[in-house]
Amino acid sequence: MTATILPRSTDSFEVWYDNLDEDKQLLADEINDRISDGFNEHDYESFMDELDDCGITTAEQLSDALWYQTDSYKPKEEFAEYLETEVNCTEIPSHLEGCIDWQTLWDSYYRFDFFTIEHGDYTYFFHNNF
Repeated sequence: MTATILPRSTDSFEVWYDNLDEDKQLLADEINDRISDGFNEHDYESFMDELDDCGITTAEQLSDALWYQTDSYKPKEEFAEYLETEVNCTEIPSHLEGCIDWQTLWDSYYRFDFFTIEHGDYTYFFHNNF
């Protein structure tokens, strides 16, 4: 097992982390590896509570479910465009790029397969089937 170096190695953070059970420590490590931008113990607790409300309680579930994160002011549009162009490899002709309503694509199609969590300045996209 590879040791993960967590941010903010303050005494209170270390005590908080050491008091977690092994599954929660692994979840905190996964958050650190995939999401964290300098979370403190309160941020981790808050985010883990939000994940728990959505049924994500383990590091493996988080790894399987998390697809995308953004600090965009139009996150659903950005994610729909990302799915269509990067994941589905759809070639959009340059003369049509500005004509596509990505929000409508999200609302009509992708919102049924994904859910979001807004935390801080970021929106996180998770697949419903993890």
